[in-house]
Amino acid sequence: MAQIITNQSNPKHGETSMKLFENGCLVQLSVSVWGGRIKLPSTLLQVDADPSLIRATKYLVDRSCLKPVEEVRHQARTFLYNKTLPFPVPGVLFIPKSLLGEVDETFQGYQKVFENKVTEFAENYDLFMNTAKLRLNGLFNPNDYPADIRAKFSFAWRFLVIDAPGKSGVLTPEIYNREKESFQRTIKEFQELAMTTLRVRFAEMVDHMVDRLSGEKKVFRDSMINNIRDFLNDFEKLNISNDAALGEQVERCRSILSGVDPSTLRSDQGFRKEIAKNIASVQGALDGMMIERPKRKIRLNVEKEAVREDRLSA
Repeated sequence: MAQIITNQSNPKHGETSMKLFENGCLVQLSVSVWGGRIKLPSTLLQVDADPSLIRATKYLVDRSCLKPVEEVRHQARTFLYNKTLPFPVPGVLFIPKSLLGEVDETFQGYQKVFENKVTEFAENYDLFMNTAKLRLNGLFNPNDYPADIRAKFSFAWRFLVIDAPGKSGVLTPEIYNREKESFQRTIKEFQELAMTTLRVRFAEMVDHMVDRLSGEKKVFRDSMINNIRDFLNDFEKLNISNDAALGEQVERCRSILSGVDPSTLRSDQGFRKEIAKNIASVQGALDGMMIERPKRKIRLNVEKEAVREDRLSA
């Protein structure tokens, strides 16, 4: 279930920074999936090496058994990533107010699908264990398997409405000033990160489109066009930094792709080359706007949280 958490404070402080949160809030998605694996004790590793330097994993069920559940988790995370902006606090993202309803409704759908996939897994849990028993032979240990397997899965999200640190009887003036400055630095970092994120996100889509449309033998899926159109549709909502330069290229791309059908791009080579040429001009403009593209750094916090969550659910 979605949960709203509000932290009220003195509205006179941090008004400039907090105008940002009049148009959005933070969102946190938590999806736990049983890892279905454990580390093997070093005593079981029959190798001529220092056991402290060797790690081995025992899979408790065939990896394909958990794929349907993991796929729903992946889809939910990808959807949220595309509808939000990274925030410099681990585990949370910024979401514009105008996208709250869409995200909440979509998550409700993902939650139902997730629960259905978990039910299917739980119903076949005994079968999966028996199959693993045959394949693991002497390494099979019934104590490795949770009795309540459903408790190892969860799908939840919440929206957090935040405010700047306010004066209260709890905070000393020194602590208050320190927290206020820290908050303002966080907001500044967020605004810079938001601009960079949108530029990189759009540039990667444009790069991919130019690559796929260049050359007769290269193929592409309809999702290539659909994904970039989704970005174009959400751009005004996500452009919290009012990036006019990026907005100009977004409008150019919107005009180029207006009325373009993926099937026509596949069948009409002349039309395909024309669109590729026009999109390449957008690509050139985007390259001039960015000296470096921190492609990996943008999603680093999200990916780290996902890895940490996966390890905890193992």
